[in-house]
Amino acid sequence: MGFWSSVGNVAKSVAGRVEAAGQEANVIAEDYRQEDDDYLKRKLRSGKATEKMAAAKVLKERGYGNQG
Repeated sequence: MGFWSSVGNVAKSVAGRVEAAGQEANVIAEDYRQEDDDYLKRKLRSGKATEKMAAAKVLKERGYGNQG
């Protein structure tokens, strides 16, 4: 197996993990839409990566981060 073949396999693996994390964040975001802003801000500061992604998504939907 050549170098570039190995690089391609690693890239595919990483892409799969990123896609899975995005899907998990979307599922979590569905639950987070029922939570208040303070809860989401706490998750954004101290949650796992997928929880942070989900909290950021819901807060953005609510208008946070759109200043400027």
